[in-house]
Amino acid sequence: MSEINSVLDQLIADAKTTLITGKPKATADDRKSVEAADPILANELLAQRSDIDEQIKALTAQKKAIDDILKDAIGKDEVLLVNGAEVASISRWRETQLNTEFIKENFPVADYPEMFSRVSKSRLNIKR
Repeated sequence: MSEINSVLDQLIADAKTTLITGKPKATADDRKSVEAADPILANELLAQRSDIDEQIKALTAQKKAIDDILKDAIGKDEVLLVNGAEVASISRWRETQLNTEFIKENFPVADYPEMFSRVSKSRLNIKR
C-alpha cells in the first residue's frame, strides 16, 4: 500500500509542476480554459481520481451497512458491550433548525438585504 501511495505522491508532484502552467484562453462560450500541458499525465490523474472516487463510494456504503447493524444491535439502549467493554454508543439529541424556506418566502432578499450575505464558492466538476 505504501508503494502505491508513493507512486501516487510522485504522480501528483509531477502533475503540479507539469500541468499548472500557461494562461487561460477564451472559448466559444466565453469561459476561461487552459489546455493541459501534458494530456497523458492529466488523464492519469483523472483515472486515479475516478478510482479513488469509486473506492470511497464502496467504503462509505460498507461503513453505513456496518453502522446500521450496530445501531440495530443497540436498539433502544445506549451502549453496546463486547466482553464487558464498551465498543459503541448512540448519542441522541434534539436541536432547533432555521427554516430557511420560510425566511426566503416571507423576507425576500430585495426587501431585507441585511439578512442575507453572498459567499463565493468553487467546485471541481469532472466530466465523465
